[in-house]
Amino acid sequence: GEGQCLVKSEDASGRRIGPVATGRRRHQFYMSENQGLPDQPEPENGQRARWLMPARALLGIAILGAGYLAWVALAHGSLAGCGTGSGCNKVLQSRWAYWLHLPVSVPALLVYLALLGATVLARKRTAPDDERGAWAAIIALSVIVAGAALWFVGLQVFVLKAFCPFCMAAHVCGLAAAFLCLKNIPLASDPATPMWSAAPDKRGVPRAAVFSLILIGLAVVAVLAGGQWLVPEQRNVVKLLPVRPSAVRVTHSTLAASGGQSTNRPSSPNAHLVAPRLLSLYNNQFLIRLDDVPMIGSPGASNVIVNLFDYTCPHCRELHWILVVAQRQFSNDLGIVSLPMPMSTNCNPLIPPDFNSSPNACDLARLGLAVWRAKPEAHRQFDDWFFSADEGVSVEEARKYAAQLVGTDKLEKALSDPWVDKQILTDCQLHFSNWQATGRPGMPQLILGGAVSIGPLNSVEHLQALLNRYLGLDPGQNRF
Repeated sequence: GEGQCLVKSEDASGRRIGPVATGRRRHQFYMSENQGLPDQPEPENGQRARWLMPARALLGIAILGAGYLAWVALAHGSLAGCGTGSGCNKVLQSRWAYWLHLPVSVPALLVYLALLGATVLARKRTAPDDERGAWAAIIALSVIVAGAALWFVGLQVFVLKAFCPFCMAAHVCGLAAAFLCLKNIPLASDPATPMWSAAPDKRGVPRAAVFSLILIGLAVVAVLAGGQWLVPEQRNVVKLLPVRPSAVRVTHSTLAASGGQSTNRPSSPNAHLVAPRLLSLYNNQFLIRLDDVPMIGSPGASNVIVNLFDYTCPHCRELHWILVVAQRQFSNDLGIVSLPMPMSTNCNPLIPPDFNSSPNACDLARLGLAVWRAKPEAHRQFDDWFFSADEGVSVEEARKYAAQLVGTDKLEKALSDPWVDKQILTDCQLHFSNWQATGRPGMPQLILGGAVSIGPLNSVEHLQALLNRYLGLDPGQNRF
């Protein structure tokens, strides 16, 4: 009928099985402890639901951060809020931002996506063997994410001593997601549960397999760190430009007339001496009298290169000491014109208004040129002092030190000299010519004959190789 009848049933041994529901409703059997109920939800499903959503949310943030960094790196774009003098610029322009010449954000993005996909597979109600396979991927990928996060955070804290907010956000979120995954590994209760062979009647990951998967993840992290250590990224780009018979001089007026774009691509810089102590660049568009500009080395050197730098640029600080050592080695065979080129819209009319300007870049460029104008022999001391500071120098500190070198009255007189602003504009125009010729605005920039090097150098040996290739200078013929 429509009702139910509960019957106590016994097996052959007299052991009671339980009540049996009869009628139109589905029969329910309350089985003994030894048999269990196959359709009963697993106890850990509720626990999974509690940690999976936060883990996926954290991975989503990490994916967005790594994806943005990868896009900027591959497109050679500008990172929001990451100006020339910022900590994130120092991090992203360092050798540690690459692995085997590939931006580290690219493999990071792939690992984050793979880990997110593995969590989706593990959540499905699959067979025990399939679930173990998904967890094998989760464990190995989580160790990779956690190890890489600790490696890159450690580099920023102890090596670079600078921080990239986008990188740190991705690393912290990835590390937290990896921790949640590793904390919730469904360990097998039966020690005999196999990992790599079929066991449809046993659930969970055996402890021995967890240990092996952790070792696999650590091995991948070691490959990452070893690749960065043994194969340092060449962080600069060198463009050897062809010499053209004519070119249009780039000035503020021609730039405004063309709507912010140069109408003709400039020819090669073709930097060479056209007379003693007179350097020509871009087919005489720029004529630099070497006695009238700051230099590392002698104005009478037989070979002259040009260094465009920004006082707020950390890579320019590193390059300064590389240039000092190289010039000392080559002596009178090498002179280096040192031209401050502020990456700031406050005094550089040739960069877009929305460009990530460097704070204080203009004030520091004026101070450097004013020291040279007031007392040329003190300029090298000013630059050495400024670039010896690990974290940079404020405008107030730089002004105070400059006044000690040349005297307060002389410094103020030099700062009011129109030559200072005129020289800064010339330096900006030279940088813009390089930008138009190479398609890259990065700093620092070196002009070596017909080539332009953009970005930081790794070492003195790196610079020696460039000087040998583009100027024919042999470091083996010069000793300290």
